[in-house]
Amino acid sequence: MCDAPVNKLLTVAGYLHICLQPYFCHVINASLTKNQKYLDKYVVIKRLSLMGGAMLFARFLLSYAWPTTLGGQASTEWLRGQKLCTFRGNYHLAWSVPMADPTYVIPGAAIHSFCMFAPFFALYEKKGMVVQGVFLFLFGPATAGWITSNLMEQASIWCFFSIAQIAIMLFFIRETLIINWGREGPHESLLSSKKSKQLSESDNLNVDSLLSGQKKG
Repeated sequence: MCDAPVNKLLTVAGYLHICLQPYFCHVINASLTKNQKYLDKYVVIKRLSLMGGAMLFARFLLSYAWPTTLGGQASTEWLRGQKLCTFRGNYHLAWSVPMADPTYVIPGAAIHSFCMFAPFFALYEKKGMVVQGVFLFLFGPATAGWITSNLMEQASIWCFFSIAQIAIMLFFIRETLIINWGREGPHESLLSSKKSKQLSESDNLNVDSLLSGQKKG
């Protein structure tokens, strides 16, 4: 199973998805604010998240140049294993990804945690950011670690939970995201655009009626 090309390809795709998770998380957060001060900060946060994700993915690529030194010992990092493979875990899929040993210039898996959660606390003065970060951590990696001790499976369980997390987030911010966000400008939402068009047509009809009445008078 692990030697199948499709298995290897899907494992790499899953790992890339994990590496980019912090970036897209903060893309969503950035889209929900109009404050230019925070938008400027999110530019830096997103760049650092991309750099961190690239460095984490590079560990997999570098593992072919510098083989891992696990020596049969159990890894203390998420996903790290001897072979590139997706296999069945205790409760969900598990991913095994070879990674180069962390050094001063090669980060450990903790860089994902830092890029994911540090911005929530760095922007503590922004309303709700700390609560959102704590919620994401408790019902993400913390719950996954409580369910299974398999470090190769915890990440996939978190991915499964993230579906529910996104659904809850969309429920609570649906008015901002769908109705109010982007009323004007290039990010105008579909509902806002439709309402604006209807109001514009209504105003035009009222003006035409008024002008027609004046002419008749």
